[in-house]
Amino acid sequence: MRKPILFVLALSLASSSCSHLGLGEASCVSPEREVSAASILTIQAVPSAKYTPCLSETRVGWDTVEWFAEDGRAGFRISRAISPFLTATVTPACDFTGATQVDSGYDDIQRYERVEFEPTEIGITVIPSSERTLIWSRLMLADVEGAEIDGRPVVFETDENIDEQVGARVNRAYLYDNYVWVISELDAEEGKVELRGQDLLQPGRGLTPAEALEVIEDNVPDVFYKGQWYFVFDGGCITYEFNARGTLAETIADDAEEVFGFYPASLVVEGAREQGLIIE
Repeated sequence: MRKPILFVLALSLASSSCSHLGLGEASCVSPEREVSAASILTIQAVPSAKYTPCLSETRVGWDTVEWFAEDGRAGFRISRAISPFLTATVTPACDFTGATQVDSGYDDIQRYERVEFEPTEIGITVIPSSERTLIWSRLMLADVEGAEIDGRPVVFETDENIDEQVGARVNRAYLYDNYVWVISELDAEEGKVELRGQDLLQPGRGLTPAEALEVIEDNVPDVFYKGQWYFVFDGGCITYEFNARGTLAETIADDAEEVFGFYPASLVVEGAREQGLIIE
């Protein structure tokens, strides 16, 4: 029977845009046949897994990378200050119930995602109630072009289906944007809008566009990206667990795609044998 393993290695990273990892870490760019201690311990922790998680480089704001290994799970977690925001863990299996399958880019790996996010862009759907209000809305949007809220760009989309009921158009808009500006005939005459939002307790009626933007600024949630990516393959599963907010959340998905990887366990075993190391 394998003895329980527990190994933790923490590395504080300098604030550089691209810090390359050194020996002793689960690097995706290790020289051929030269394996790290972290990779060997990962193989010992989950011997059935075809791949181990690896990391090719770091990003600004990734203050600490901590590797861990114990019976049945291994990987690394990345933190800003003392708050982990991204963990990659290999296990013999994982529960991805309710996740959506997406293309993994690998023939032998299946990928599933279950995430929630608040994007950097703030979307507002403008819903004119008539042909006349449609014309006014176009003039109004010219005045607010380039608007930002807390440095986040505001993107406007106009629903021109004026023959459809406003309520149905609002519900459809909520599938894409959190905020809606409804423009009635009276609103158009007064140069105002009715603000609706899924996070607002009640509609904001009779607001100028500038006032509506101020209400949104007081209510818009922080940018966040949280959830899981699952990568399923022979003998194992690698789970990325996200809990990023603010500036980290703006780039975390792209960063994970670029610098996280899958190191073949067979190469770790071969390299360990060539170096005279024994993997039980």
